[in-house]
Amino acid sequence: MADDLVMEPARRDAVFAATLAQHPGAFLGAIGPTGMLVPSPAELAALGHPPIEGPPSMLGLVIGDDHRAMVDAWMRVVPEGVANCLVRPVAAPDLQVRVHFIDMTHRFGVFVGILTGLEDHATGTVLSHDQVRPRLVTMHKDQTSVITEVGPEVSLLLGWSPAELVGRRTLELVHPDDHDRAIAGWIDMLSAPPGSARRVRLRHLHRDGHPVWFEITNHNHLADPDHPRVVAEMLDISDEMAAQEAVRAAEQLMRRLTETLPLAILQIDRDRRVTYLNDRAARWMNTQAGDVLGDAVFDAIVPADRPAAEDAIADVLDSGNDADLEYGHRPAGRGVRRVRAILRALTGDDGAVTGAIVCLTDVTEEVRLREELRHRATFDPLTGCHNRAATMAELQDAVESPGTAVIFLDLNGFKQVNDRYGHATGDRLLTHVASRLRLAAPAGGVVGRLGGDEFVVICRDLPAPQQAERIGADLLAALSGSGVDVAGEILVPQASVGVAWSPHAGSGADDLMARADAAMYEAKKTRTALVLSGS
Repeated sequence: MADDLVMEPARRDAVFAATLAQHPGAFLGAIGPTGMLVPSPAELAALGHPPIEGPPSMLGLVIGDDHRAMVDAWMRVVPEGVANCLVRPVAAPDLQVRVHFIDMTHRFGVFVGILTGLEDHATGTVLSHDQVRPRLVTMHKDQTSVITEVGPEVSLLLGWSPAELVGRRTLELVHPDDHDRAIAGWIDMLSAPPGSARRVRLRHLHRDGHPVWFEITNHNHLADPDHPRVVAEMLDISDEMAAQEAVRAAEQLMRRLTETLPLAILQIDRDRRVTYLNDRAARWMNTQAGDVLGDAVFDAIVPADRPAAEDAIADVLDSGNDADLEYGHRPAGRGVRRVRAILRALTGDDGAVTGAIVCLTDVTEEVRLREELRHRATFDPLTGCHNRAATMAELQDAVESPGTAVIFLDLNGFKQVNDRYGHATGDRLLTHVASRLRLAAPAGGVVGRLGGDEFVVICRDLPAPQQAERIGADLLAALSGSGVDVAGEILVPQASVGVAWSPHAGSGADDLMARADAAMYEAKKTRTALVLSGS
């Protein structure tokens, strides 16, 4: 916010005085520029209001659900001078009270936090609070990793006061098991260009001896002529690492669970050696723990799918990329089965890939049903031609390139065939027409049935409309060259044909189809077998 919108000191004094006059028993706390509580200046303490003491910040006074509201209010007071919000205090979580923040740095050198609404609190002048443990501490070190400065948050994180740590090497605080990684990370940082940063995760020892995990980002400012230093931002990640430890502790349970799953599951290391597999995987792959995934396993994969399977294994182990694939598998005595493989990388604490989990499922029936559904969604069940939706999708794709043609065919007298011979004969005639069109269509042409007795043939990459017209004539010739035998009578299909051709890429599919349709109707009206639409 611009400086001219900050409340003037005189008005802040008035708001401060009015708030205290309205709430003579309000609790007061002195707040530093970082938002942490600091000792009250003598002038503020002399006002006689009960002090806010104990927690590192006023966040400790309110329940966790209201932390965001208090942070938002604090973010407003810095640019505006005055802010307040409603919160529920730890001391009386069923009540709603108000916290006021007022910038009184001009008078007392601090911001003032005023808690109103708890004047009659039963515990008197001592407020119950939660200890809000910080997660980040900043530490300055010299080129030999000796601590020269550290933030006050370190007391809550590691139990040491800043004065006790200044002058000590940080390696003294690191867990002995992490010394090698700490040294490697420090050397990596020193060898990096000035001004760059390097990150490492290490355990530090609390004063009472228990380990605390930190993610440490070391910023290399040793080249600064005025203030050479390394600035370490130390983020407490103990909760995250504890969760990882819990996951590792649950591995034994998970292994037991894998035996109950209808899946083949195996674990491999970086060298493709099987470190664990359940009984189903052992049977499917004819392998056991200690074996290496090699030709004995991959030989059972159908040749066309083997390269993809080998590449997936290599990628997950080399790059840590997850992979999902399907392949054909030839188990002894069962024919070819379709298998879905899910591969997931396993990593160590340093992020390096240590192996992979492979989960295999027999999806033969699923694939069969999926293909059946795809076929039903694509092809007309009577004639085997592309159905309307699939035909239009093919046309939409075709018009992205120049030289696309649509040949639209409508059978002549088809209604009379149905009326005279019945719908079964009509269906035979439609099936016959579809077969003749597929035989006569050029390679790559798509034969579709739009419905009833309407068919289209879509052709790509035709250099001129004459080629499209020639294809239409060939289709007509194919229809007239053969018929359907109905009780000794040969029904030879006749059709009216409209042809539309587009020389340009990006033509509208609907427009091209409409032009072919209009040309077909012109052919039917004029009793001309074939009409070529103008562009």
